[in-house]
Amino acid sequence: MSNKQEDKRLGMSARVSRRDVVNGILAGSGAALMSGCATGADAAEAAGPVRDAFTGRGGVGDYALSNGNTQAVINAAHRVRDMTFDELPSADDSEQVDLVIVGGGPAGLLTAFDYANLTGGKKTSLILENHPVFGGASKQNDFLVNGVRLTGPQAANDFGVPAKGSGAILDRVFDDLALPREYDFASFDPKFKPLRFAWDNYTNMDGFGERLVDIGYHFNATDGAPSPRLERNIWDDDLARTPFSPELRRQLLAWRANAGGTSNLTPEQLDGMSYAHYLEVVKGYDPAVTRVARPPIALLTGLGMGAVSALAASRYVTNNARQTMSFPGGNSGMVRPLIKRMFPGAIGGEDTFADIQSKPINFAAFDRPGQPTRLRLGATAVKVSHADKAGQEGGVLVVYEKDGRLHQVRAKAVVMASGGWVNRRVLTDMPADIASAYGEFIHGPALVINVALTNWRAMYDLGVTALRWFDDANMLGFSGNIRAPMLVDGMTPPLDPDKPALFTMYMGVYPVEGEDARAQTAASRTRLLGTPYATYERIVRQQLATILAGTRFDPAKDIAGIVINRWGHARVVQPPGFFLGKDGKPSPLKVVAKGYGRVIIAHSELNGAQNARGAFEHGARAAKEAAALT
Repeated sequence: MSNKQEDKRLGMSARVSRRDVVNGILAGSGAALMSGCATGADAAEAAGPVRDAFTGRGGVGDYALSNGNTQAVINAAHRVRDMTFDELPSADDSEQVDLVIVGGGPAGLLTAFDYANLTGGKKTSLILENHPVFGGASKQNDFLVNGVRLTGPQAANDFGVPAKGSGAILDRVFDDLALPREYDFASFDPKFKPLRFAWDNYTNMDGFGERLVDIGYHFNATDGAPSPRLERNIWDDDLARTPFSPELRRQLLAWRANAGGTSNLTPEQLDGMSYAHYLEVVKGYDPAVTRVARPPIALLTGLGMGAVSALAASRYVTNNARQTMSFPGGNSGMVRPLIKRMFPGAIGGEDTFADIQSKPINFAAFDRPGQPTRLRLGATAVKVSHADKAGQEGGVLVVYEKDGRLHQVRAKAVVMASGGWVNRRVLTDMPADIASAYGEFIHGPALVINVALTNWRAMYDLGVTALRWFDDANMLGFSGNIRAPMLVDGMTPPLDPDKPALFTMYMGVYPVEGEDARAQTAASRTRLLGTPYATYERIVRQQLATILAGTRFDPAKDIAGIVINRWGHARVVQPPGFFLGKDGKPSPLKVVAKGYGRVIIAHSELNGAQNARGAFEHGARAAKEAAALT
């Protein structure tokens, strides 16, 4: 079959030729569209136009220009990395505020929110966010398929309702933002055969709560299957229907049950070895166990099994007895209420949970003169330093790039609510101990793909709502699922196999072997950022066609559009010794968290893992420190 015939069979919609792209931008919005979807659900209508060969489609609506690390965001960031920002023209302007906050994700936004409350709204703050939309990794993708709105997470996802009065940071945030403490999720119509859905995009993964979800497991020759096949809910009968040997089944069941706990190893001992060493030497498991366990662990830790701390990895093998929750757009569901509280006119509609989640963003509300708190989007910090010696009254000077020009702002203090991959390059007067600690920070990439389906009848016929495949060396990712959507007025799609739905794939990007964390993440990032959108689209369409072979699935008709969200620095990784420290030295996390002078460092990575709880904890801390300094 020729490439053109194969593309037509797959329904490829994003063939971008050299002629179509001028300076990275499509010559015409229709230039990249080919056959589209045979159902008439045009890919550009469903998932937005192809913006450039790298970024591809970004979905529709307010987040359409901000799907992960887009080409524009990467270009700006690489000017910082390569120290070429001085080549840009200067606007020769200078603002003055009490506090600058670098980073408009959950940590930076809560810093601004708390700072305004702590200072009675009398102090001024300016948030600089390099993406076109607030939220950092807590953003969403939106699709419109045959009149049905589909919303999915770009990255940060999952939450549990905090206990009322617990004193935990999320308990306080839920109160401050008036977030509901009870949620309902769509149930399957009794006219259909019963199926079990995850409420999020993690419960279906090995080691989490896969027994709560109906999952189809794809096996091929790499797994020992004579021919490709799909089996349903393999853990329910102790892997009896898998092509694995009896001994491998026994070992996998022991790993899954965490048999023997951590073999009486102390946290320090666990943190001093790789997870591969722990599984294969301490536990005595076959390397095939490592291979099966690898994909979800690599996603959540950012490293392959030979490079990640056993302490970090072993925390992700759980036996969840109940579902984890997910807002329609992932953690954008917590960020949007935070924005609404600070900028009441920023999101349309009433001050209700449903309207805050579903109504359009008013971008004009963020950066108006005279506002005590301002948010400036598309603004990349390139240089941050004290105006005088660290800690003195001269304050700080922040230089940032926006719209191709350099601007500067003076402040009494700055909160760096940005990750270490940014801070270590833009903080030009760091003391030696913090610079050295940042030198030990390594960040791993991740990829989140949202696939808008016109229907999911093929999966329904198989009796599954999620898919899992094991050959991560030759296939992209390892799993994907259709969530039972949270019930939110105005944005709850029908849960019907003949109606549109969103299939979401979370995956790490990692080599299958190797022990050098820095080399692993660098190579993985190069791979992630060096792959065109069209290549990812083709792989996703081919894989789903392969996994669902023998069903009524037709990639050309059943896939309405695909959005990829690349995150080059998705999480700080934890090689052996990083979390608890080594050679008698404290963890680099603790050294960096001290900050210096009038520079406050506050990012979720300082907890060792990027999540909402850590972001809010450090944001709350930063606000208190900033109020004391200003």
